[in-house]
Amino acid sequence: MKLQGRTALITGAATGIGRSIAELFQKEGANVVIADIQGAAAAAAEMGGATLGVEANVTSKESMAAAAAAAEEKFGGIDILVNNAGIFTGLNYTPMEAISVDDWRKLMDVNVMGPWICATACLPALRKSANARIVNIASVIAHLGIPMMLHYVSSKGAVAAMTRAMARELAMTTENGVLVNSVSPGYTHSDNAKANTDQHAAFEGVASSMRLIKRSAEPLDIAKTVAFLASDEGGYITGQNIVVDGGIFFSQ
Repeated sequence: MKLQGRTALITGAATGIGRSIAELFQKEGANVVIADIQGAAAAAAEMGGATLGVEANVTSKESMAAAAAAAEEKFGGIDILVNNAGIFTGLNYTPMEAISVDDWRKLMDVNVMGPWICATACLPALRKSANARIVNIASVIAHLGIPMMLHYVSSKGAVAAMTRAMARELAMTTENGVLVNSVSPGYTHSDNAKANTDQHAAFEGVASSMRLIKRSAEPLDIAKTVAFLASDEGGYITGQNIVVDGGIFFSQ
């Protein structure tokens, strides 16, 4: 129960990796706020216990301010923010010149601006916590520079860079300290990923040829690392990016 009594707001947590993070946090004793653009209330009802579902759009300052306020009203504060929401499922390999401006902007709004908006909304509560953590979900793809996905690769590289900048700024401007780290998964077999059969076959084919650990990555593999960083066990780590990919990046 290493998160006993702490409150975590997790974006994009109604399904996929975010849902796995939420479920593990609950098992570790945390109060969990599922913030998602759809399905948040249903997911919270399924999990039960000290769980709150809030319909929220990470690209809207007003929406995330309302989600943070709901978390504080329900649980008395926020100790942990997990910036998990992002656009990935449904993307296909696309030449850079064929990516539309609208698709680029939409992806950047969610994947890059979203974590900043969410952190800004939660900062007043986080600054009151003695155990404040922000964990951003990046991707190993930013280290590899996989071709034909330039907008996604760029967005996740930005998340890793943002993490370092946030860590330094919040260490300087927050009395209690807010530790900020990122986790970079490899290709992970979430329900959302597997449901998109064409994408799943293509991405798993590439990942399986590069992994040192031969089994596929499951959402719980990522959730365990996020929980580590959110707990006292990660209490002397900040500004870091932990790659959880079964050895894809290391093998290069």
